Amino acid sequence: MDALCGSDPARIAGHRLLGRLGAGGMGVVYLARTPGGALVALKVIQGEYADDTGFRDRFRREVEVARRVTSRWSVGLADADPDAAEPWLATEFVPGPSLAEAVALHGPLPSHGLRVLGARLAEALDDLHAAGLVHRDLKPGNVLLAPDGPRLIDFGIARAPEDTSLTATGVVVGTPGYLAPEQAGGRDVPVVGPAGDVFSLGCVLVYAATGRAPFGGGPVDALLYRTVHDFPDTDGVPEDVAGVVGRCLEKDPRHRPTAAEVHHALADGGRAAEGPVRWLAEPVLRLIAERSAHALALPGIDDTEVSEGAVGDDAAGSGGERVAPGAGHADPADADGAPAGGPGSTTGRRRFLVLAGGAALVVAGGGTALWAALDREGSAPAGHPRRSPCTLALHADLSGGDKATGLAQERGLRLAVERFNARRNRPYTLAVRAEDDGGDPRAALRVAKTLAADPTVLAVVGPTTDTTAEASLVAYDTALVPVVAVSPGSIALALQGYRSFLHARVPDSLLAFYLNVHLRGSAGSRRVGIVDDRAADDHAWEISSTLSKVLHRDGHPQVPEVVSALRSDFRPPVDALLAAGADSVVFAGYPDRAALIAKVLHDRRFAGARVSAHPLLGERFLTAAGRAAEGWVAVAPAADPALMPAGAAFTAAHRRRFGAVPARYSVEAYDVTNMLLAGLERLGTARPTRAALLAAVRGTPYQGITKKFAFRAKTGEFVIGADNGVYLWRVERGAFRCDGPAPVSVPS
Repeated sequence: MDALCGSDPARIAGHRLLGRLGAGGMGVVYLARTPGGALVALKVIQGEYADDTGFRDRFRREVEVARRVTSRWSVGLADADPDAAEPWLATEFVPGPSLAEAVALHGPLPSHGLRVLGARLAEALDDLHAAGLVHRDLKPGNVLLAPDGPRLIDFGIARAPEDTSLTATGVVVGTPGYLAPEQAGGRDVPVVGPAGDVFSLGCVLVYAATGRAPFGGGPVDALLYRTVHDFPDTDGVPEDVAGVVGRCLEKDPRHRPTAAEVHHALADGGRAAEGPVRWLAEPVLRLIAERSAHALALPGIDDTEVSEGAVGDDAAGSGGERVAPGAGHADPADADGAPAGGPGSTTGRRRFLVLAGGAALVVAGGGTALWAALDREGSAPAGHPRRSPCTLALHADLSGGDKATGLAQERGLRLAVERFNARRNRPYTLAVRAEDDGGDPRAALRVAKTLAADPTVLAVVGPTTDTTAEASLVAYDTALVPVVAVSPGSIALALQGYRSFLHARVPDSLLAFYLNVHLRGSAGSRRVGIVDDRAADDHAWEISSTLSKVLHRDGHPQVPEVVSALRSDFRPPVDALLAAGADSVVFAGYPDRAALIAKVLHDRRFAGARVSAHPLLGERFLTAAGRAAEGWVAVAPAADPALMPAGAAFTAAHRRRFGAVPARYSVEAYDVTNMLLAGLERLGTARPTRAALLAAVRGTPYQGITKKFAFRAKTGEFVIGADNGVYLWRVERGAFRCDGPAPVSVPS
């Protein structure tokens, strides 16, 4: 759970607000205390959406549905006012993690716990169906865990089966990967009924048993296609549950059991479901206990007091307000897809700085207020530790699997800042702050919240990977911290609509166009074999599906091959490609498994082109593949500055400063840091703000060593120019060497 923002009210309809469980474009979910002292999750819709008659009607229906839900294993409605200026509803607060969080933190549920989970969720669905409703969005994030059993939450899109108002426009309703084939549009059915919830329950049980969804991950269209056409991946589901789960996952809704039948099968006549209370693993029970203790320690129903004290001091002052860390209640979708506190949330509170004139400035969540408290020389108010007024931060993997890339970006950033600080006419001295997430998404969220809460941090370079970026960008966006990424490639990062995110590279999906040109041009391939490795999820899908579409558009023969994430023997798929006449192979996946296919191709004495994308760059592939790596080509948005006219000075400076030639992504980090510095200079003030810097960078192109960096002023979308920053790297004598810019057209 996060601290309240300065714009949050102290109370709503007599409910005292204690913290934020989730926030999004349409509203906020608060932890609140009722006038009687009970804790609730209070969901509030912003006024501009409430002004829309249709939206208010939908919210009113949500309240009506919540009133009809009376199951013991569903959260109950405490109170609501759908007619308020900002409509709200309050539901029972459960201080436990969601199933998604528990599995991510502590692994799959034990067999007995899985049966209890399935039996009680089935009972909740049976009660819901008996009330004439279907949930439509059962998923791990909508299941909370308590010591006595699970709780089903989020009835925002629950409806009567005959109510097709949500699907009248053809929009998919629910969460891809957990919705039924008929919801995905794969079946011609008039309504989505209770059988759809049973299918979703089967998906949830697979996740709880294995830690993965039965139809994998990736883009929405891929998930919908697999849901309709592919068999579910149920490997690892215990035998005593597998039969029930398999029946739940039948494609035809007529062949699925009812929720009551699932409950009976898993409860074994009621005995298993009413078995020992200790149905969860010890670490999960400890997590629930910790959050329960935090909830009990939350303030009573007295008004919040404003305390005087040093900004950033985490000790509670007189009348200080504490909030519980990580208290999971509302699914992220409860507030228009905005995440709740989730794993790694840290204790926080509303912090106030009381100045001599009596004005209170909120410091948490942004830097503007602190600038107002600093004098012209940058001195801090009395009692506040002196800090550098301007900091550029690095958020990177400095100790995990991608630490080479993270270290390279840190060196590029530091070189740019040191060059800036060496100038005599600089308006101020910039500080550098480097934070390591180790490649862990949970740690990435903690890093993002820490940097966003530091008012001196004006902008961030990073994170290093797709997964850490996905985990942290919401935290940065909430505080409007400009974030510039040069190594993550997922197109989803750009499509999420983050206000402060600048994706300073060509996305992975577009790399397929350069692969196509290389294969049909210099490689001379007549039939392209494409390996989509499901172990690489979104990345593999973006590369393989786009390349397949481009080849199909141009009428060029191709041989697609999808490899299960569980497969470690690549001989069958390679033999299938060769038997189909493929004279080149594109591997869409990560380096460790690329090494496996490289060895098989080497053993088969395959002489055709072997190509992949940027994840191959680095020692992991070279070490794992050995001699089989020779000749492989990677298409990557990473330059070798030594080959560029403007890169000689950077290469020399890097060698002098760090005693080594620049590693990949070092010069890109150097470029975007200088882009941020140029934006600061254009502002012409010793007290820049995050918002002003973001506008300055968006509004003016910057010519770097590697390419021109330009972003659309309104959307922040990266503008791809002639110098696109995409290069070919080839393995020669056991090392990757840059062949130069990737060609953009096939020779005639």
